[in-house]
Amino acid sequence: MIKPGDKVSLFHNIGKEGLVTRVIPIKPGKRHYAVPVMNSWRIAIEWTDGSSSIENITDVMRID
Repeated sequence: MIKPGDKVSLFHNIGKEGLVTRVIPIKPGKRHYAVPVMNSWRIAIEWTDGSSSIENITDVMRID
């Protein structure tokens, strides 16, 4: 799991690196049928070029 303080990059732009500042849970919408649904996550990232953005967790990979 990616957590605040981790160094990350984007799958579609590997040259861009940054640090995770927040992990934001996204609650699913209310459903009218009984199917278990898990939370999704978005990640706030401060990039090394000085910009910041919020990305889906599936678009981000951790750099070790």
